[in-house]
Amino acid sequence: MNILFVTPAVPFPTTDGARLVVAQLARELSKRHSLYLATFAASEANDAELARYFAKRCLVPRTVVPKWRKWAASLFDELPLAVRACDSDALRAAIRELVAREKIDLVHLDTGLMAPYIKCVTPLPTLLAPHDCLTHALLQARARAPSALERTAARLQAPKMRRYEASAYARATRIVVVSEREKQLVQELDPTLCARVIANGVDTDYFAPRPELEKEFQIGFHGVMNYVPNQAAALYFARQVMPLVWDKLPQATFTIIGRDPSRAVRALGRDSRIRVTGTVADVRPHLAASSVMVVPMLDAGGIKSKMLEAMAMGKAVVASPEAADGIDARAGEDFVAARDAGEFARVCVNLLGDSTERVRFEKNARAWALQHTWTNTAREYEKLYCEAMTLETRKE
Repeated sequence: MNILFVTPAVPFPTTDGARLVVAQLARELSKRHSLYLATFAASEANDAELARYFAKRCLVPRTVVPKWRKWAASLFDELPLAVRACDSDALRAAIRELVAREKIDLVHLDTGLMAPYIKCVTPLPTLLAPHDCLTHALLQARARAPSALERTAARLQAPKMRRYEASAYARATRIVVVSEREKQLVQELDPTLCARVIANGVDTDYFAPRPELEKEFQIGFHGVMNYVPNQAAALYFARQVMPLVWDKLPQATFTIIGRDPSRAVRALGRDSRIRVTGTVADVRPHLAASSVMVVPMLDAGGIKSKMLEAMAMGKAVVASPEAADGIDARAGEDFVAARDAGEFARVCVNLLGDSTERVRFEKNARAWALQHTWTNTAREYEKLYCEAMTLETRKE
């Protein structure tokens, strides 16, 4: 099968969750199919990795517009700002060229931002992978973004995104989201949509246990720190949970692992017991160093790859119900659920002080992860590709 991926960013390096999905699918699918890529050029692009998995790549320059001009234009634009930022005549031309020259069988459009490009590949079968509901993400940002400016921006953009998602996704042959919760949110915008759920996997070879690096009494949290839900989670845990932990374990430390921390997150590092790493070359040693990993998300949305990766590394994970949404691991067996600051603190203190219980969760977490690899996830996508192709053939 010849599959064209249309993405808003180069998948390598895998610096965030959206890129991770395309990168891992490319590694698996390229073993059995010919893959092609149309996306925006970026200085950080790993050309060697791209060439390894994609038979041909078309990377077009992204138009750079000053922020003030973007916002001024968006006041009169029916499209959400994030969607308009991905709108490119050059990318349309690249897509059309690849379709014409490479005998493309199916087009995989990654994230809901790329839905407008469905028009330029019709009548080819298309799979749109929004991953999660963009409208819901903006509503979360409206409530929890750290700055008033960010909250105002989200408030202005949310209605536009709602209208966009309600109309643009219906053009796709098939739609994929990562959890039943995201399926429900997307279908609330357009009840006629038939979204399918394919959960993310985890690379259990790359994220493997390294118990020799573990530091006693260290609690860790991992995530891209310019993402509002991650910022909110880090601030919540540092300000509301850690003081309760220190009441019982004064020697406990909290490490926040992830690139682009906001000013508020960086300020947490003024406390000597809290470390904010910023960008790291390899997150694995930092994950391995933590005795307990926490995922204290305050809102549901998407699949938390950070939780899957911690479990793959055999860490005892404490997660909020929102973080575990869409993950079929067993609370109380594969990870520990915590619903509020007091429960987070109590569970973390218990795990840090009880190595037998901690090891039990570590073993169960690793065993669960081994059953949820990207190989299995890629097979589910392949089934849906075939279904989409069959459906379009019947239409003809």
